Amino acid sequence: MQPLRKTFAQFTNRSWDVRERNVEIKSEQDAVDHALKTGSIVFNTYDVATVMAGGQELKGAPENFSARRYVGVDKIYTRDQVIKEMEDEKVQTLSSSWAAAIDSVIQIYKQKPADSLHITGLERPGEFIGLEDGEKVFDRKGQQIFPSAKFKP
Repeated sequence: MQPLRKTFAQFTNRSWDVRERNVEIKSEQDAVDHALKTGSIVFNTYDVATVMAGGQELKGAPENFSARRYVGVDKIYTRDQVIKEMEDEKVQTLSSSWAAAIDSVIQIYKQKPADSLHITGLERPGEFIGLEDGEKVFDRKGQQIFPSAKFKP
């Protein structure tokens, strides 16, 4: 008997808790739509080989995990745009300790490659997450915005 490969996803909420596991999906877009509907901010997909034996479905170990898929993001930032956002925030703060904290984060970002790309923190806007190879970003309408030929930093 030939194993059947099924694709599943796990969904992460704004508290960075995996809220749902083992949700069978038909496509990546199916997972994006589910994430938007449930308020998830990140998902990963993976494959599971299954076979039917004695009337029961037997599942293998999950494999082929995707990189993160971020959902509900409307803008990709370059390193320099992140630094500018933080400098603007620093100007608006009245707290010298908060300004010093922002300065320390700016120094960290200045060490990142100039071509690095980032999104705002989905659970805490104003914080940033660096994008890694293989990751994808989908906007609030479910359209993939990164990587995309249309993307211009």
